[in-house]
Amino acid sequence: MKRIDFEHGTVTGNILGAALPMLVAQILNLLYNIVDRIYIARIPNIGTAALGAVGLCFPLIVVITAFSNLFGSGGAPLFSIYRGKGEPQRAANVMNTSFTMVCVCAVVLMAVGFIFARPLLVLFGASTDALVYAYPYLMIYLIDAQGYSTIGMTSVAVGAVANLLLDPLFIFVLGFGVQGAAIATVISQALSALFVFVFLTRKSELKVRFLKKKEFSECIGYAKNIVSLGTAGFIMQLTNSLVSICCNNILSDVGGDIYISVMTIVSSVRQLVETPIYAMNEGTSPILSYNYGACRPARVRKAMAVMSTMILGYTAVMWSII
Repeated sequence: MKRIDFEHGTVTGNILGAALPMLVAQILNLLYNIVDRIYIARIPNIGTAALGAVGLCFPLIVVITAFSNLFGSGGAPLFSIYRGKGEPQRAANVMNTSFTMVCVCAVVLMAVGFIFARPLLVLFGASTDALVYAYPYLMIYLIDAQGYSTIGMTSVAVGAVANLLLDPLFIFVLGFGVQGAAIATVISQALSALFVFVFLTRKSELKVRFLKKKEFSECIGYAKNIVSLGTAGFIMQLTNSLVSICCNNILSDVGGDIYISVMTIVSSVRQLVETPIYAMNEGTSPILSYNYGACRPARVRKAMAVMSTMILGYTAVMWSII
């Protein structure tokens, strides 16, 4: 099991070693939605309305993801900083605090989603026809950086392959339609989550677990820092979701379900183009944080320069093509 050496490896090699598996993982993760949309659009007679319905659900799913990233992206750099400082116990405390916060938040969001899903979908522009497909899709969906970059990639690959196989089975063979896409996604993501959970609890250098009751007061400070670091990304995802909601609402008024379906396809293309940028950022984050914690400013500056060059080069090429 190859592990990236943040301390002695070259900065460029570390970034590429972390970013490339992250890129593959991000693209595979994106396939969850794209594969769903490909199959759903081909359901006889209802494909267009069903595709628009899934497009209406997506901003809500992004909001849910934003909350998980609030604790995940907030905890990861803090975790790496403490590892760079040579304080494994504090790094473990950060990891366990993030894990506990994510799990609690997931339960709360699921409960809120079940109660308010239908009025929210109507508010976001769901027509009577689209609501028939959007509501069950969302209901079923709601049930749902230690340097080991290939493990993260593999965990996503497990779910993506499962989703690719299960989608046609549930949608067409078993005749569940758009609900089948949601069932396939939930099962696939559960497999990915199980894979990661087994690794983090049994094979990783620092084992993850829920916080014990006596540790709550001790970890309040970690929780505040995690939220502080994750807030910027959380707000960006949240506002991006709100823009999509406004667009869908306007499109619903001027063009109905078919306009929303077109916007759903355009959004898939945009996500595919933006995904490598997120992968480069997330792949560089642990290298930056680790070396910052280890008080190596030269390696931090070099990592920032390499990341900036990669992102600027990629965006220049993609904008030229577009």
